Amino acid sequence: MAEERASCWRRRAKIVATIGPASWSPPVLDQLIAAGVDVFRVNAAHNSPEERRPIVADLRAAADRAGRPIAILQDLASWKPRTGPLEGDSFRLIRDTRVRIVPGSEPLSPERLSIDDAELVAQLRPGHRILISDGLIELVVESRAGDELIARVLRGGQIRGRQGVAVPGVLGRPFRLSERDRADIAFAAEHELEYIGVSFVTGPDDLRSVRAILRECGGRARLVAKIERPEALAAIREIARESDAVMVARGDLGVQLPPEEVPIAQKRIIRVARAFGIPSIIATQMLESMTTQPIPTRAEVSDVANAVLEGADALMLSAETATGQYPVEAVEMMHRIIVATEQQLTPAPVPEEEEPTTIAATIARTATDLARRWRAVRTIVAITRSGFTAREVARERPVAPIVAVTCDPMVARQLSLVWGIVPLALPSFAETSEELIEQAAGAARASGLVRGGDHAVFITSLRYFPEPGHADTLHLRQL
Repeated sequence: MAEERASCWRRRAKIVATIGPASWSPPVLDQLIAAGVDVFRVNAAHNSPEERRPIVADLRAAADRAGRPIAILQDLASWKPRTGPLEGDSFRLIRDTRVRIVPGSEPLSPERLSIDDAELVAQLRPGHRILISDGLIELVVESRAGDELIARVLRGGQIRGRQGVAVPGVLGRPFRLSERDRADIAFAAEHELEYIGVSFVTGPDDLRSVRAILRECGGRARLVAKIERPEALAAIREIARESDAVMVARGDLGVQLPPEEVPIAQKRIIRVARAFGIPSIIATQMLESMTTQPIPTRAEVSDVANAVLEGADALMLSAETATGQYPVEAVEMMHRIIVATEQQLTPAPVPEEEEPTTIAATIARTATDLARRWRAVRTIVAITRSGFTAREVARERPVAPIVAVTCDPMVARQLSLVWGIVPLALPSFAETSEELIEQAAGAARASGLVRGGDHAVFITSLRYFPEPGHADTLHLRQL
C-alpha cells in the first residue's frame, strides 16, 4: 500500500487502462493497479449491461483491495460502422486482390466483407477509400453492382470480426443516441460510474443530450467528449465548454484526417482543455507494439513522453491491456516513461491568454506561485466538495504535489483522472475552517503522503457553498 502511494506521488500524468479478455480477471486487475493504473476503461460496444455487471463489481473489489480511489470510464457504443462477425480464425487480405463489399452483418470471408451500415455502403462510389481497423487495412472502391461493391486491397492485413470501418470524405450520420446507448447511460447511473465517454461527438448539443438522460437517471458521471471527427475538431472550444474532459481519440481521428495533421490536432485539443480547466486523455496506439511483444518501439516511447510534455492529464492503453499479451508490462512501461520524463522536464504552461474567472481559480494560481517561489512548500492541499478547486490547482501544473481532500468518495474517484492529484476521501468534514484544515492535515499525514515538519499550502472555503468554485481561503502552515 505504501509503495503504491509513493508511486502515485512520483507520477503526475495518469494512466487509463482498457479492460478486456486479457485483463479482467481479479489477479490481473490487482497487478494492473499495483503497476500504476488510475482509471479503468470499459467499452460498452463489446458487452451488454448484463455482461458488464460482474466486470464492474470486480473492478470495484480490486480498488477496495488496493485501498486506492480508482475511477471507471464507460465508453458509449454510439454509431460506428463495423465489419460483420467472423466464424473461425482471422484471415489476411492480400494486396491487389479484389473483395466484394456488401451491406449487413453476414459472416466475413476472404472474398466477401460485410459492413453493418447500409446507409454508408449506399453512399460509396468508385474512388472512395474504405479504412478498416484504424486504417491499418485500406481498400478502394472500383465498381458497384446493385447493393454490392467491388473493392481492391491497397493495404492488406489481418481481418477479425467486428472491426471499425471509416470512409474519409463521406459525412457520417448525425449524432444520435440509440436505445442501447440509453441503457448504457442508465447502467452508468445505477452503478455510480465516474465517467462516460461520449463517442463521435459533433458539437456541444450532443453532450447536452447525454447529460439530460444521465440526470433523468440520477447519475453523477462526468462526460468525456471523444474527439474523433473533423466536425468535433472544428467545434473544439464549444465542446470543451460543455464537457468535463476530452479524449484525443487518435484511432478514428487519424483515419478522418491526413496522418501528418494528427499531432497538430492533438496539441490543439490539449491546449484548449488546459484553457478550460478540464482533463485531456491521449488515446490509441501509445504502446501498440506491446500487444504482441514485451517492450515498445523507441518511437512509441517518444510518443508517450511528448504527450506528457504537452501537458496531457492522462494517457490511455487500449488493445495493449484489453487483448494484448503483456497487459501488466504495458502499464509498468508507461509508468516508467512518464516518471522518467517528469523528473527531467516540465509540461507546457497554462495558456497565457486564459485568465482566472473565479475566486477559486485565482486562489489556485496564487497557491501555485507560492509553491514555485518558496521551495519549502512541499504540498498543496485542496479541500474540495465537488473537485472543482482541486482541478483548478492541477490546471496550473504546480511543482508541488497536490493532495485533494474530499468527503465524497465518488469525487475522490473522479479526481484520480486529473493530472498531479492524489485524492483522499474522509467520512465527513469538520464544521469550522480551522478544524477542517487540521482534519485534512491529519489525513494527509496518516496516509503517508506528507511528513511532519513539511510546509503545505491549504485551499478551502470559510463558509459552505453548495455550488463549486467558491474556495476563498489560502492557508500556509507547517505540518
